Amino acid sequence: MNVTIRWRPLVALLLIIAAPAFSQDDLPPFASTLLGDWEGSGEYEGGELQLSRSWTLELRDRFLRADMRVSMANGATFGALMYWKRTAPGTYEVVWMDGSGRMELLDAAWDEASATMSSAYTDTLAGPQPQERVWEFALLGPDTYVERIYRLDAGAREPLAEFRFTRVSE
Repeated sequence: MNVTIRWRPLVALLLIIAAPAFSQDDLPPFASTLLGDWEGSGEYEGGELQLSRSWTLELRDRFLRADMRVSMANGATFGALMYWKRTAPGTYEVVWMDGSGRMELLDAAWDEASATMSSAYTDTLAGPQPQERVWEFALLGPDTYVERIYRLDAGAREPLAEFRFTRVSE
């Protein structure tokens, strides 16, 4: 019997398990406020969406994870995951993956003055042509947050989506 061992994933898993746990400073400053279940609604390019999110800490509390479900007005639904991890003080990597296997990687920065996390990125999932966008996340209170997406057109922000979330349970 021939057994093939994939060493890289095994080594990565062992490093994660063996390394000391991160401190709360390694998570976004609003992470503890987000933990629990949330529901949201909003529009994306004029179409209504209903959203749900469940926020947890994962992998020895090193990553903030959001399990998402999106329901569109036409009856279509899809699921997605989002992982946040700190890459430097005030800077985070946000990985977004959906149920069809698509993925976006965002480098996001926390602005203390406006209490907003934001990222300028190239949306490769938008269609045949990648689009320049800005994504923003802002905690509005202990039970409300908002996400906004803007399309960049010649450097100007054009609103594309806004989703407002409220807490369902902790």
